[in-house]
Amino acid sequence: MTGSSSLPDLIHRTARQDQAAFAELYRQAAPQLFGIALRISSRREIAEDILQESFVAVWVKAADFDPQRGSAMAWLVSIVRNNAIDYTRRRAARPEGRAVADAETLLAAVPAADRTEGRAEARALQRCLDQLEAMPRRAVTLAYVYGLTRDELAEQLRVPVGTVKSWIRRSLERLQRCLDG
Repeated sequence: MTGSSSLPDLIHRTARQDQAAFAELYRQAAPQLFGIALRISSRREIAEDILQESFVAVWVKAADFDPQRGSAMAWLVSIVRNNAIDYTRRRAARPEGRAVADAETLLAAVPAADRTEGRAEARALQRCLDQLEAMPRRAVTLAYVYGLTRDELAEQLRVPVGTVKSWIRRSLERLQRCLDG
């Protein structure tokens, strides 16, 4: 097994239960995927759990990968992202975390030194996020929490790139007005 195997090939071989291909897939993709999980969760131990759950899902769902629908890395990132979202939802389902989970997730992307207001800021941000329509709110969250590009957002949300740009621009303006007011 060499490091030159392509991700799509490794995923297809993983679908056939090839453990060596799965190990190589992990070796090649895990560092980048861990970085994404860490950026979303902001805690190393949670990111490790998300990554582990994600690779279990890759092992189980490898046969579902279709290179015609997108790149191998985009498919892997979507699994990590979905696991991270599931983690956030589980956390939000707890009564003590539900009200501010989305805002805290957004604030987690802000450097700790800039988070002086803590939970009060999270509540204010959540209040403002709740005023956005569902799709624009999702676009903002995916862009600023999960780091998706405008093109990735368009693909994920199945809308034109121009729509994504408009949603984000208008949503950021509305959030700014809401937070300032």
